[in-house]
Amino acid sequence: MGCLAHLVNTKNPLYDLGSLVKKMIEKQLQNILQLRKTYQSELYIVGGTLRDLILGRQYSDFDFSVKGASILAKQYAHATKSALVPLDTTPGRETFRVVIKKDLYFDFSELQGNSIEVDLSRRDFSINALAISLPDFIKGTEKYIDPHNGQKDILNKVIRVLPGSAFSKDPLRMLRAFRFMSILEFKIESSTLKKIKTLHSKINRVSPERIRNELYILLSNKKASPTIQAMKGSGLLESIFPELYKNEKAHSCIKILSHVEKLLSDPKQVGGKPLPEIKKLLSEKPQLVRLGSMLYPLTQKSSIKKNTNKKSNRKTITSKILTKLRASNADIDFVGAMISCSHFVPSIHLTGTDSSASRIRIYQLIHLNEQGLIPGLFLYLANRSIMLKEKEWQADPSAMTVIEILNFYFRTYLPAKRKNPLLNGNDLQRELKIKPNSIIKTILYKVEESRVIGIINTRPEAIQLAKKIILEKKDVH
Repeated sequence: MGCLAHLVNTKNPLYDLGSLVKKMIEKQLQNILQLRKTYQSELYIVGGTLRDLILGRQYSDFDFSVKGASILAKQYAHATKSALVPLDTTPGRETFRVVIKKDLYFDFSELQGNSIEVDLSRRDFSINALAISLPDFIKGTEKYIDPHNGQKDILNKVIRVLPGSAFSKDPLRMLRAFRFMSILEFKIESSTLKKIKTLHSKINRVSPERIRNELYILLSNKKASPTIQAMKGSGLLESIFPELYKNEKAHSCIKILSHVEKLLSDPKQVGGKPLPEIKKLLSEKPQLVRLGSMLYPLTQKSSIKKNTNKKSNRKTITSKILTKLRASNADIDFVGAMISCSHFVPSIHLTGTDSSASRIRIYQLIHLNEQGLIPGLFLYLANRSIMLKEKEWQADPSAMTVIEILNFYFRTYLPAKRKNPLLNGNDLQRELKIKPNSIIKTILYKVEESRVIGIINTRPEAIQLAKKIILEKKDVH
């Protein structure tokens, strides 16, 4: 019986790979085994692959440990005509990834020390310190090499750091412990937690990029708030985000994050439509939605400049924190728009659906914050001391405002934006003899705003509005 067929019938079954994918993986493993025999180096499947296998979790990669990992990886990539990606080129610690297809890849890492037992002893946690030889894996024989009782900790859902100086050698492992707590829903063992409380400040020795990547994975989980609470208790949250403690915002950041997660788990309770589109937009960047929720208390309403350039959001304390973590400009802008939106909503005073003043204000909110609009609206609803029950949202004034904004966005704003604009910059220069200057941007914005909210509908009306704006500017000067 093939390895995958055998493993699918264990007590902890793999997810349904599909027969063709199973056969393809088994064939690939056999190919790797044949290549390994050409230079007679023992090859092991290790770490997270086995952990997830025992848990019956879906996984899309195989981790290998072998002497001469770079040679084997290059030979295998060449033989299968697959992409080869270097993950670590440090001499003696080389790791190369061979990408078979979009959802399947193999990582080859250099065996540490002279034996697999030594290699496993240099890993982070017992749950990742397991190995099995590739031949045994292919045969379906569960002969795990488990010197630190990792199987027992996996079954007991415990995260236990390995003996020695694992955290001192790589302080990122402290954050990784919480990442596993969040993703796997495990508990951190008491002595491991005690070590983190002692060493948490050492996290500042780690590069910002690595910290950011771990945080993103942690915050991608649907229930990250309990883990963030545990990080707070360990001191690690303060070491990563000291700003939350300088302003005494740590408690409120966790409360808001928890409230946001409750809304994200069931957005239907708010009553906004269309629900499928709302769910889709909320799920596109879950880690940023949660990170923005955490950092929200740091940004004062007065620091959000309304009706100004969208890039003004990059001047906030939240933006500075994300920049320090080496987040991309796109991520910074998304979080900034989300927070700006949540602060902007209270300025909208609905006086009826036909009120042009309300529609203009809603248009301005969307125009400035569209990329973070939907999560920003839910963040606004989450910013309260006590969360409402499902039926209570129906009579909540804040929820009514959010529903009105959602209706305008999906029913009016998006359909209008799919149409060609009534005027462009060339039109203004040609027909109104305007030389290129800042007034062109002002005119185009006001024309588009008036078109979207229904004040004007035709090109002649747009030209008349442009002339009116020019005259008003002249009167001012």
